[in-house]
Amino acid sequence: MVPNSRKCNILSTGAILLADILPTLFIKSTAVFWIHRVAYNIRVPMSILFVVAAFITVATSVATWMSLLGVVFASISSGIGEITFLSLTALFHKNTISTWSSGTGGAGVIGALSYAGLTGAGLSPRHTILAMLLVPALMAVSYYIILVHPNSIKSRKCQTEDQSPLLKQPTDITPDEDSCNDSEEVTGTTAATSYISRLSTRQRLMLILPLLKYMIPLFSVYVAEYYINQALFELIYFEDIWLTLAEQYRWYQVDYQLGVFISRSSVNLFHTKAIWVFPVMQVINAVFFSVEAYFLFVPSIWIVFAVIFFEGLMGGAAYVNAFFSISEDVADEVKEFSLGVASVADTSGVCLAAFISIPVHNFLCKLPLPY
Repeated sequence: MVPNSRKCNILSTGAILLADILPTLFIKSTAVFWIHRVAYNIRVPMSILFVVAAFITVATSVATWMSLLGVVFASISSGIGEITFLSLTALFHKNTISTWSSGTGGAGVIGALSYAGLTGAGLSPRHTILAMLLVPALMAVSYYIILVHPNSIKSRKCQTEDQSPLLKQPTDITPDEDSCNDSEEVTGTTAATSYISRLSTRQRLMLILPLLKYMIPLFSVYVAEYYINQALFELIYFEDIWLTLAEQYRWYQVDYQLGVFISRSSVNLFHTKAIWVFPVMQVINAVFFSVEAYFLFVPSIWIVFAVIFFEGLMGGAAYVNAFFSISEDVADEVKEFSLGVASVADTSGVCLAAFISIPVHNFLCKLPLPY
């Protein structure tokens, strides 16, 4: 290593993030055209099978391309899973958005903590990842055994004129076809999904416009947030402390995920529609971490831990408040569709952050240490 050089990898985690996010982005950004045609009883097992494939592929990897393929499998599972389960929350009490967000935040904490803890205890990364096969098993048990499925996602016939409609149609958008064929069977779908399927592509795209006031702040938060995580975290480290450089990075992730978990679990105690506040605060965080990565001026890792925790709080709060607001504000018959499609905002933000992170990380990595 060159004297006075920074301890970092030229291949940043932003490159790995691209493999993780691009398949998810493709799934979510095209979902408006096809998601209503795929029943839940197809989407859920697809999500489970792809995450199994991801764990096995990464754990048995003997080359970089295999590891990246495993990341792609995980991305496909995430894309299908998030848009599916977010849409499903529309069929339950509105507090389900809070519990969903809390669960995703908890998953981040448990994932980061379990990996850091198990590898720190001496278990190899390969065996740690294989141990994570418990996760898709729990997914299957939760969905097929524990979850009480509402009647609206069981096999049912489309509504006809002599049936009372389950949901009132929006007054501003009328489907191209007002009724279903009496013999049409809708397996694993809902009345709302059946309604969406009868809208033209243009009408479905028009439903996205009112969501932009939630999606743009969410997109902005995730750009700043993942720029911090992927471009800067590795470059902020402290030598000669009780944690190695690798351990510092792992515990940064745990700290960040803890903040996300707490804020995603808070919407029933604190809810705001002023979602624009969170991207402003996250950009301030991004500026702080950029300056720190360049000058390395912070005297203690505990200060870094505190700001990382705050970063997680802002990201989690933006997510849960955006989706909770959508669940409250949009019409019932387009709620499933809206919740699923709005999730493209965070994914596209992560994707842009990955593209920004790679050159920024490489530029900073090549700089000499400031001391």
